[in-house]
Amino acid sequence: MELSTSAETDLARRMESEMQRLADEAMRAFLTGVPPPERFWQPRVDLHETTDSIVVKVELAGVDGASLRVHLSSDDRYLTVSGNRHESEEERAGRIRCYQLEIYFGPFERQIALPGDVRLNRDAITARYTNGVLVVCLPKRSTGSQTARTVVVQES
Repeated sequence: MELSTSAETDLARRMESEMQRLADEAMRAFLTGVPPPERFWQPRVDLHETTDSIVVKVELAGVDGASLRVHLSSDDRYLTVSGNRHESEEERAGRIRCYQLEIYFGPFERQIALPGDVRLNRDAITARYTNGVLVVCLPKRSTGSQTARTVVVQES
């Protein structure tokens, strides 16, 4: 089978893009000290701080909100988001040939390293899942002892 120059270029660009994405994820995990994932895919995450809180946004298009689990470690250092993106048998059954597969399905788990110098108000943590984006708001507080906490996700 002979590919045209344009098709070869497109294929090379897609391969280069995927290799760069995998290298970026590996480097990010290495630099943050997060162990390698035990799951097949990891959702993309944004993390920022405001005057009042730490805000974590997780891109989870196609994930059923009922499958989402959010857990904050007892030392306030890691927020873990896990769940499952399901692809039905009906969707897979009619396939004859696949030309491009970039959407991952199945279980996932993402451990997000939080800033180590920020104490959180564990009783005021909220998580909202809307239009495929999970937003976890971790309000700041000054001092006190901590225990691990699982956060309830609200769908809207």
